[in-house]
Amino acid sequence: MDELAKAVAELEEQVEDTRELRKIVERLETEIAVRMDEIETVGSAVRDLHGDLDNQIAEYDYGAVEQSVESLRGLVDAEEILPAIDAVLLLTALRDDAPVPDLTRPLSSFENDDAWGHPRLTQEDLDRDFEARLARADDHWEQVWGDHAWADSDERDSQRAEARADAEREAVKDRANRTGTHVRELVEYIGDTLWPDLVEAVETSDRERAVEALAAACAATREAAPAYKLYEINLSAQYESSPTSLGAMGEYLSDFETWLWSPKGE
Repeated sequence: MDELAKAVAELEEQVEDTRELRKIVERLETEIAVRMDEIETVGSAVRDLHGDLDNQIAEYDYGAVEQSVESLRGLVDAEEILPAIDAVLLLTALRDDAPVPDLTRPLSSFENDDAWGHPRLTQEDLDRDFEARLARADDHWEQVWGDHAWADSDERDSQRAEARADAEREAVKDRANRTGTHVRELVEYIGDTLWPDLVEAVETSDRERAVEALAAACAATREAAPAYKLYEINLSAQYESSPTSLGAMGEYLSDFETWLWSPKGE
């Protein structure tokens, strides 16, 4: 009986140890899932932001666009995301009895902005294309109307100036549209290209690839602020060129401007 009791006790101890181990594994899996959800939620929020920007830019709601860019900076926060990445990698290694990953390489080792492939746009790019577009419009006008029998040179000059003004208004509008598209492309690049790569790297315990994707996302996020300023400047130029081209927002700004400069009663 003593031997049987001893065997039963040992078996119960093993069962209890197994239960404790199972609880530990479950806690690890729960913590891993929570951290992964934190990481994946950032990507979902960035993609939602891209959808919001589509409407905001289409409606020329520059204030909402600025808020979206600010929100992006809050979402792609390396000081919060990198610890979540490292926690998943460390806990996964413990759960799977795998080698502990090297967590010593800092994010700063990937912070050379010039090395990343995010969309880029400068005012110089825009102005160069703007001038090229106007030059093409001038050439087209000459091809169509250059040999026309004008009643006098004043009529020719008047028609050419009118065509030039129309072409310039369209070129100004196109320049502003490109800046809005640039803001959207940056957000889309982060949400649809970089974040899925980051998540996959974490899931496969590839820290270097995950940190590189995070650094690239941070670089693209830093680019979003000057991209918004580019958008704001060129949208202002579009408003000055043709307020009605901004739709309801243009009407609102025109009405506000009229009210602002109208004589006020005592």
